[in-house]
Amino acid sequence: DVVLAKTILSVEFNLCKPVISKDKTSYKKLFNPQIKELLEKEGKTFQPVDLDFNSEPNLITGANMTGKTVLLRTVALAQYLFQFGFFIPAKTAIIEPVAKIMINIDEPQSEISGLSSFATEILNVNKIIIAGKKKEKILVLIDELARTTNPDEGKAIVMACIEILSKNNIKSLITTHYGGIKTKCRKLRVKGLSGHKSTKKITMKNINDYIDYSLTETNDDNVPAEAIKIAEILDVDKEFLKIAKKYFEKNT
Repeated sequence: DVVLAKTILSVEFNLCKPVISKDKTSYKKLFNPQIKELLEKEGKTFQPVDLDFNSEPNLITGANMTGKTVLLRTVALAQYLFQFGFFIPAKTAIIEPVAKIMINIDEPQSEISGLSSFATEILNVNKIIIAGKKKEKILVLIDELARTTNPDEGKAIVMACIEILSKNNIKSLITTHYGGIKTKCRKLRVKGLSGHKSTKKITMKNINDYIDYSLTETNDDNVPAEAIKIAEILDVDKEFLKIAKKYFEKNT
């Protein structure tokens, strides 16, 4: 029954049989089955992503709404499916097994323990660092590290985390909105809105058609500045946006 269920699932979602690797992970046309299905019900398409990484930190930047969190969740799903003997949501996949998948994504505030969002996050990151120093074979997925503290300290925390993970050869994907990250690591950027040119009006209903979710390798320390543009698409108050633009231009 289990084998038949796996087979039906693989056919229904067009999953692929992954190749087991000793030193790298690579996906061609990786997709999230749940989100793909939801988009197709609305007459939209899911843009699959190519991704490859080995035992080093990978820093991913990109504007809001460009799929960074979805990407991390999809990588986690694919790794779990692989390790439990399922086929993978991709056209092709080469995957290295790991002992642990350690995730820090959208960590809610812990009301029971009385910890703040930052405290909960930094304790989770500490567990990751301890596991890394023990040379455990882990896959680390961290979404917008230190986003709940002030930007100067947040940037320092991101760089410190990357340096520790790099020293211990930890396979990791870390997303951030912080620019100026100088620590040595592989840097990837979601192309985002800048990847599309159109004379048509972009709205919330069609914005997916104008975002390029593919990744490109970069040496640039700067991060995309598309927040105000996206706020305009969301039809946010014009006076508010005008003031925001004024402060942004003054500080750049």
